[in-house]
This record gives sequence, C-alpha cells and structure tokens, in this order.
Amino acid sequence: KPKVEKVQSESRESRRRKQGEVLVEGRVLTFPKSSSDMSTSLLLLRLVRPQRTIAAGGSATAAAASGARRCFAASAHANGSSSTENGGLDITGHPTYASSSVPGPNGVPSRTDMLGRLSESKRSEPYDVLIVGGGATGAGCAFDAATRVNEHDGNGSAKLKVACIERGDFASETSSRSTKLIWAGIRYLATAAVSLLSPRLFTSPVETVKDFAGEIHMVLNCHRERRYMTEKQRHLTNWVPIAVPFSEWHVSPPPFNHWLFGFFPILAPAVFKVYDGMSGFTCPSSYVMGREKARRLFPQLSGRMIKYCAVFFEAQHNDSRTNIAIALSAAENGAHIANYTEMTGVILGDDGKAIGVKARDRMTGKVFDVWANKIVFAGGPFTDALRKIEHDGVIENERKNEKAVAKPKDMIPAVAGGAGTHVVLPGYYCPSGMGLLDYNTSDGRFLFFLPWQKHTLVGTTDTKSDAKTLPSPPEDEVQWLLNECGKYLSSDLRVRRSDVLSAWQGWRPLASDPNAPPGAPISRDHIISTNPDTGIVFIAGGKWTTWREMAEEAIDKVVGEQTRSTTLDRKLFGGEGWSPNLAIQLIQKYGMSQDVAEHLSRTYGGRAWEVCELSDATGLSWPRFGNPLAPNYPYIDAEVRYACREYACTIEDVLSRRTRLAFLNKDAAISALPHVADIMAEELAWSADVKAEQVAAARAYVECYAGRIPKKKGSALRTATYEDLRDIFSALDADGNGYLDRVEVGEAASVLGFPMSSTELSSAFSKMDSDGNGRVTLEEFAEWWNVDSLLKKRLSRELGLGGFKKEDIKSLGGGVFLG
Repeated sequence: KPKVEKVQSESRESRRRKQGEVLVEGRVLTFPKSSSDMSTSLLLLRLVRPQRTIAAGGSATAAAASGARRCFAASAHANGSSSTENGGLDITGHPTYASSSVPGPNGVPSRTDMLGRLSESKRSEPYDVLIVGGGATGAGCAFDAATRVNEHDGNGSAKLKVACIERGDFASETSSRSTKLIWAGIRYLATAAVSLLSPRLFTSPVETVKDFAGEIHMVLNCHRERRYMTEKQRHLTNWVPIAVPFSEWHVSPPPFNHWLFGFFPILAPAVFKVYDGMSGFTCPSSYVMGREKARRLFPQLSGRMIKYCAVFFEAQHNDSRTNIAIALSAAENGAHIANYTEMTGVILGDDGKAIGVKARDRMTGKVFDVWANKIVFAGGPFTDALRKIEHDGVIENERKNEKAVAKPKDMIPAVAGGAGTHVVLPGYYCPSGMGLLDYNTSDGRFLFFLPWQKHTLVGTTDTKSDAKTLPSPPEDEVQWLLNECGKYLSSDLRVRRSDVLSAWQGWRPLASDPNAPPGAPISRDHIISTNPDTGIVFIAGGKWTTWREMAEEAIDKVVGEQTRSTTLDRKLFGGEGWSPNLAIQLIQKYGMSQDVAEHLSRTYGGRAWEVCELSDATGLSWPRFGNPLAPNYPYIDAEVRYACREYACTIEDVLSRRTRLAFLNKDAAISALPHVADIMAEELAWSADVKAEQVAAARAYVECYAGRIPKKKGSALRTATYEDLRDIFSALDADGNGYLDRVEVGEAASVLGFPMSSTELSSAFSKMDSDGNGRVTLEEFAEWWNVDSLLKKRLSRELGLGGFKKEDIKSLGGGVFLG
C-alpha cells in the first residue's frame, strides 16, 4: 500500500489505543478506563464468529469449535476447573495461523525460518544433539553445544548440528518465576558447617568430611558462575545489597536447629567476609551498619530494637530476559531453536535406541519429525512428563516387535516439584535500593525483601507439590508471606493485603537419579542421567546460578571428550555493544525519558538500538519517542514489535516475559492488554477472530496471577485476612476522597467479576445513597451493609466471605484499581 495510507491507518489505531478501544470484526469496542472490567473478554467472545483457520495445504476450513467456545474453555482452565498440569499452556497455546512472518533480530533467523529447518530434518542427516526444553538449562545446553570447539584444535569450531524445541514460550515456567537472585549459596555454606559440626564427625568422620568438602565445592562453583554472570553479562545483572538486621545477640531457637547458629548475630560479619573471600573478593565488600544508620535507611524497622545490621551483596537479574538472551545466543551461533514446538512422541530405532522425536508446532498445528543422534531432556519440574512419553514409546515399540512382557516395568519418577510463592509489593518497602533478609522465619525458611524493577519482591515459600503451568499462588501462602512481613517490620506499618500488586507460584525441580547403580552417592545439586534402554539423557535439579555449568556437564556427557565448552568466555545476546553510558546515548538520539532509556539498556543491552528504531513518535515535545504500554512503567510500544522478532507468539508472552508487567502489577498488565493486542495483530497479521481469542486467552491467563483482591476459595487462613468495613470502603474509594460515587461502585462490581447493567447499578447505588446526594459516606455504606441486598450477596460470594457479618469483611485497603 502507499506509505501515506499506512501512516493514516497507524494514526487511527493510535487514536483507538488512547481511547481504550480495540477493533474486532470491523467493529470498534471500547475498553473501560478501569483495567478491572471483567466483562470485556466476555463481550469479545459474544462477537466472535465461528473460527476459520488456514489448513496446511492453504485452503480455508471451518474449525471444529468456535473461537468463543475455545476462549470459554480457556477461562475454565484459568479458574481451576481443570486438574491438568498444563492448564497454563492450554490457555495460551492456541494456534494463531499468523499469515505474516516477521524477521528475527539482526543476525538471527526468524522463528518461521527455524521451524522450516527443523521440519526439513532428515534421518540420513540427523542433528548431533536435540534438546527438549527451552528453559534456562535447555537453552543453555543448546548455546553450549552450538559454541563448542574441537578439543585438539582449540581455534576450530566443532560445528555440531544442534536443535532445541520448547513446548511453550522460553522461560514460561520455572525460569521466569525465581527470586531473581544469582546467589552464590550462603545457605549452603551454613548447611556445610552444620554437617561438619555434628555428632557424625565422631561416628563417621570420613563421610562427614567428604560431605563438607562436597558442599564447599558446590558453593565455590556457585561463586564462579556468579562471577561469570556479573562480569560477562553486565547488561543483564546488577549487585543488590541485602541487610540482615539483628535485634538480639543470641537467637533461640537457633536457625538450622544447631546451637552454633544461635550465636549468628555475633558471627555474621565474619561469615560474610568468608563468603566474600570465596569469590576472590570480586563482589562488593560486606560491611556492618550501625543502629542509627539502619533506622535512617529502614524506617520500616523503627519499631524494632535493632542492635546492628550486617550487609552482604548478591547478584540480581531479570530472569526471563536472561533466558531469552540464552536462547537467542544459541540461535545466533547456529542452533535451530523454536518455542511453542512440542514433543509428542519419541522415535526408536530397531535396536530400541532413540533416533528422533515427533514434534508439533502449536501455532499452526503442523506435525513433523526431528532426527537426532543424541537427545537431551531438560524439562525442569516437568522432566518426568517427557520421560513418560519416552517410556510409553518404549512399551509400544516392544509390543510392535512382539517383545512385550506381561506387565511392563513402571517408570521410576526422577523429579519432584517444590512450589514457591512470591509476592510483589510497592517499592517503598525497600528504600535506598537495599534488600532485607529474615534468616529465621516461623518455619525456618529464608525470607527475602528485594528491590526489583522499582518494586519489592518478597519470597519465597517452599512446599512439595506437583508442578503445574499456571502461576496461580495459593492464597494461604500469600497471606503467610504477608504475616511474616508483619512480624518483621515496625508495628505501626501494616502490610495490607491490598498492597499485593502481583503474586505467582513457580516450581523448582528436586531431582534423584532413577538409573543410578545401588550405593551411588546422592547428588546435592543437579543430576544428569542416561536411560540405558533408549540412550536419552535427562538433566534436572540445580538453580539459576549454575545454568551454564549444568549445560556444560550435560553436553560433555552427550558428545564425549572430543569437544570443549567455550561459554565461560562468551557474552550473551545483547552483550556486544553495551556500555554503562548506553542509556545516555539512547536519550540523546531518540529523546526518550531516562526511565525508558535505562530500562532498554538493562534489558536488551546493545540490541536496544534495534528496539528504538521500531518506536513511534509520541507527538510530544518530550519524550519524543516511546509510547508507554501502561502508565508509570518504562515499557514502550517498540518492545512489542521487537518481541515478535524475538519469537513471541501470544499476548501473554509479551505481558509476562518480554516485559514483566504481569509479574509486577496484574492490573497494569490487564490495562495494557488491548494496546499489545493491536500491535501484535498488526505485526503478525492476525485475523479478527484470532485477535479476539488471543485477547480473551491472555486475560484469562493474567487473571491467574494473584493481585490485591484475594481468591479465597479453599483458603484455610480466612479469618486471619478479614478486617473491617473501613478497609473495604477505602479500597472501593478509588480516588480517596472519602466517599463512594456511582462509577466507583460499578468498578468494584466489575473487578470482582459481576459487572452490572446501568439499571442494576442505579438501583444498587440508590439503596446505598440514603440521602440521595450522589455520595455514599462510610456511615451510609455501613448502614447499607447491615441490610440484605443482591449486591452485598454477590460481593460476599466473590470475596469468599461466606457470611455477612461485619467482622467477616476481607481487608482490601486503600488505593486505586491500577495498584
């Protein structure tokens, strides 16, 4: 089309976005200014015609179910009606049949090109290594294998043919739900001391010393890997000081149930210096902070009798962005890698060894075979699901070859899930960019208050649980974290339930080797195991800090000693071209705000220039470029366009991992959703049906994050989270003027999932507004609450209150609906 027509079209889209509108089936729908209107996705669903998709041969065929039915099914999964472990993937992993292929980042093939190469795999020309799993470890394995050099010729590339497939998005599970620390194992240092200074030292001295040495060796490895990240990947990492306040000189009961740690307040400065020394003093030095300075820096602790604070440093990163950088680094170095590509079966040779996998592109439904000499499973807490597919394939192969036994041997589980919940609070809980550590919580776990992306991250819990793809955190665990915060902070600073901007749950893999011989030592960290029947290798366990080490060991096991890893000397995607002054250069060239420029520099490194080239003019004198996706956040429109080049396929990919809006503020993510949908639909040429389905699916997924309004279903801590009518009144009073108006009551109904018609709203509000002046005071609200009404019943039901008593009202606190 002529360029002028394109400009006019973009101008219309821009106006729609500013007005909160979205174009569906040629009709302009308006999203209410409140991000909390739960009816929007339902409105879209009612307008969706029966879905039409493009088949592999290029002909249009009617889908078996309408887009509306698929969206409603997605919402059912989001609300927990499905017990499947893949509920999250079921919501967002719908085919989009995008009719437009966007290029990849400069120097990196596009996702379409990658899928073409994977689908053209031949049995006669197999890949050397195929990795199934695109989290930190799986993408790390692909990066390591693609950058190998020959052992006997250090300057010669090993030229391994490498493939990697991921059933969801990169980092869509565990790798995006961490505590955001690249920590060197201070806790392991403590457990090593506990194991050494125990009665076992006298009963089994040799084994005890070996265990101690093993723990120390693991901590030293963590320090090496942390140094690699902070020195080589400076565009992705930063140091964060963490204060440990002490209010007494002796702790009872002692941490780790060991008498020595009862004296930790006295020993802490020396322990942290040893910790510094284990990294060769390459980290910022730990130090002691006196009582008065601690009180000035942490007014939240003013009510506690602080003796002093010991301060040490850990590295921090944006975990999902690091994972994406690893995946794109693998692609940049020749690996064929694709997200939303699921392994559906294992191909076995005549000898029973695995020679490939059957794969399916979830975005098109296309099925193809990927042939490989060696296969590595890196599924994190979902590794056993991959092994189950392998196990079923072996049994089926035996049956075909008439080798089946009467009762096939069961698969021995290798990975258990450890669930951890994190909560995001406003940034004022971590002043001066300094975190806090509670080393002795009520159940013995570490509790971090960490500054992250100008917010406060609190975590984590640790509960054994089967892994699931949805991020929904149990309300009990959210409340436990808040209760611990209340014990830790000053008594006059109440951490309200409404302060929770977002919360999520992730699963870390707790691994054991099912193929280990009897008497083999138990791994303290990660395991790498080979199935002797199929030859498939799986790797599980570990932590974010050691992703590179784990990948190197896995590929060493797969390809032998003929090649050598070079990743310890390589920068990740975006590392080239980054400098500490990059943000200033972006401001000078593009006229961006400082917050946006610093965000782009820390997120994309040297690739920030590519992002900026995609930005639209704001039409303002300042900033000149970079239209924001959500108020008060540095994410801009250009990042959505660039995300499509980084293999983003769904709106949720952008809201959760390319940006971190859903992790930082659930309501802000929902408010940005229409804008993101407009841009992605334009970039990927989505049909109106696909766009509507994507909007509804993304909303259903984001609703699974916890926000300031709790989901009380199944909670055992119900009475501990209810306060009084004043709290709920303050929460509904969005503008804080001391009374409720008709709009605020309507917003409250919408955010709780039962939007009211104009007539219903007028009737309900008139019953509250006893004097008819259009303003409902706290006294009027309390009087209305004591009279039975339909709105109150709905409100009680949605809040999970069960009863209608005043003391049964859940604490919501004040603040606007955007957090």
